[in-house]
Amino acid sequence: MTPHDPTTTGRSRAPVIQKLLGDPRVAQARLGRRIGRLPYFTRVESATGPLTRMEGRDILNFGSNNYLGLANDARVIAAAQEASARWGAGVTGSRLLNGNLALHEELEEALRRFYGRTGAMVFSTGYGANLGLMSSLLGRNDRAWVDEEMHASVLDGVWLARATMKRFAHNDPEDLLSQATQEDLPGLCVVEGVYSMRGDRAPLRRFLEVCRATRLALIVDEAHGLGTVGERGLGTVEEEGIVQDADFITVTFSKSLGSCGGAIIGDADQIEALRVLTRPFLFTASNTPASVAAALAALRILQTEPELVRELKARVSSLREALTARGLRPLPSDGPIVSVEVGADFDTLQAWRLLWNRGIYANPVIHPAVPAGRGLLRLSVMRTHEAQMVHTVADACADVFSDLQLSQQGQGKVTS
Repeated sequence: MTPHDPTTTGRSRAPVIQKLLGDPRVAQARLGRRIGRLPYFTRVESATGPLTRMEGRDILNFGSNNYLGLANDARVIAAAQEASARWGAGVTGSRLLNGNLALHEELEEALRRFYGRTGAMVFSTGYGANLGLMSSLLGRNDRAWVDEEMHASVLDGVWLARATMKRFAHNDPEDLLSQATQEDLPGLCVVEGVYSMRGDRAPLRRFLEVCRATRLALIVDEAHGLGTVGERGLGTVEEEGIVQDADFITVTFSKSLGSCGGAIIGDADQIEALRVLTRPFLFTASNTPASVAAALAALRILQTEPELVRELKARVSSLREALTARGLRPLPSDGPIVSVEVGADFDTLQAWRLLWNRGIYANPVIHPAVPAGRGLLRLSVMRTHEAQMVHTVADACADVFSDLQLSQQGQGKVTS
């Protein structure tokens, strides 16, 4: 018997606890651990860089969102250390009460200037930013038109608002137009500048046209676009020329900025309204000083060194070219996420395990994150990856897909 066995305490489990433990996903996780094929919650034992200490060994890391390598930048680390020394380890409260540091406002000012907008609002997480924005804008009688591959933070925000959620086909503004013209009700449309699983980008200019025609507010999540797309790294909104036209832009600090947190960027009057209406902002502790200072330092580096974005793009291109040269067909994208379709969930997990055995860490993406039978091997590129690392992972992927008989020359399940 284990300490958690209720028979050791004489306490029976309530039905809600039994339901929790009986969820099929729990059984799948237990099975994965037993057979050594659970690719999640991997223990990281060093700073996250191209080579990362994981589970007792140095691993070639192609599964991190540290796209620009700024999480390891000495200037960013120094800013975090200095902030902790000055402001303390934490703020011990919400921004509504005692946690509104001058540091938070400084970051908001820097973000709004970076995007050329008049308002910005910093959250403890990027998840919280989307959750707060959705739940504040929407009500019971509103509609949220959401891409079918949208991040969970947006979905949860819509559910929290008790609004009606409408899903349109991935990256398909014409499907949105077809559906939205049938309902003349208040609502909004949410898309991602760069999608987190496939790495593809939204056609934002056309989405903007559809939203204007159907009177929908347009919200663009640039979690994976900030620092990776556009000449200055503003994201797909910059590439498509709609920085000023999107009603709101949301970002996260946990990827290109190498920290933790998130923000909503928009017009000043709208941001001021959100400050007094957004429960996930009002009733949670604000960001720690170290995380805010790190994000601010990283943002300033990005502003003064836009060549970092070009260097990342070059590294991404080299990986895509290397994979293609070896007979693989990564999904179309020019963002930092390079995904190759594997197929069945089991095969996807097996591909991850084979790479792990070779000392390479990647992200397996299985159902329900993607449609059943469309599992992906997801490679995230960092600017700090060396050329040899790119060739090493490309060689390994080619061998793995050959072993699984899923390469372009094999069963033809690797699609473009």
